[in-house]
Amino acid sequence: MGIVGCGSFSRYRLGNLGKVKEAEVVGLADPSEDQLRITKETHPHLKDVPEFADYEEMIRKVKPDAIMIATPHTQHVDQILAGLNAGCHVCCEKPMVTTVEDAKKVIAARDKAGKVGMVSYQRHFQSEFRYIRERIMSGKAGKVWYIAAFNAQGWLHGVKGTWRQVKSLSGGGQLNDTGSHLVDILLWATNVQADSVSAVIENHGTEVDIDTSASIRCKNGAICSLAIVGSATGWHEDITIQCEHDSFYVRHGKLTIKERDGNVFLAENLVGDSTADANFIAACLGKAECESPFECGLEVIRLTEAAWKSAESGGIPVKVAN
Repeated sequence: MGIVGCGSFSRYRLGNLGKVKEAEVVGLADPSEDQLRITKETHPHLKDVPEFADYEEMIRKVKPDAIMIATPHTQHVDQILAGLNAGCHVCCEKPMVTTVEDAKKVIAARDKAGKVGMVSYQRHFQSEFRYIRERIMSGKAGKVWYIAAFNAQGWLHGVKGTWRQVKSLSGGGQLNDTGSHLVDILLWATNVQADSVSAVIENHGTEVDIDTSASIRCKNGAICSLAIVGSATGWHEDITIQCEHDSFYVRHGKLTIKERDGNVFLAENLVGDSTADANFIAACLGKAECESPFECGLEVIRLTEAAWKSAESGGIPVKVAN
């Protein structure tokens, strides 16, 4: 494994990688000497791993089997392409890219290289969302009719002065940052595709979107209400999925199911929790299917890009790109 970007989240990921016995870190790349130093202080077992200021030099000299990317969002596309073109499997932090055009580029490059391409959406590996997806995919829950999702975070003040609020580096704001996780899990868990979106956005004087309210029509006919609020005073999240036979309510990380026949139960002690890191390594070794492929990143940016366009046009409905 070669690590591209050694900021705080990479240090968290390195903790997960350390639990995967088949994974060995053979290179660290970051233009900041401080980040490289802190990474080795946090993970002393990496003290002898080669350091590089340039990720392309790391790929060229170390020749890793795979790379993991956690860098400013607009840099992802070039780093993904460089890895794939060098014959590496690639796992990229969310959001995968910041335009639909770039999403199509990296999917084409992955297919040409014949390598694994993963977006690190860790909620795919949380048991409550896997349970919802299984109920819907099996047909037990019936047709998806309505989705409501709300995420609040102190993002406006929490990341002020960082690259996340610089559009040339982030490519967008809270909708494509923390909001990316929420958009992804709604689409993945329900197996619906967005068809059109009407959105209004408030930037609060910054270069990027902070608060977003969106109404979405899905291709299967389902409707969705999505709110991403980055100006909040703290974290909160609610998810509701109303299906023909089942209703799913995710509150404070707990899943409650209400069935059409009147049964109501809290889904506890669910099995199936894992990590994106473990699945990525297993997929690279041909032992498992990649459960968060680049196509998930494409679905997220399709919806996100349409929401941005709608907001720029005063909230008129915008068709989601094919």
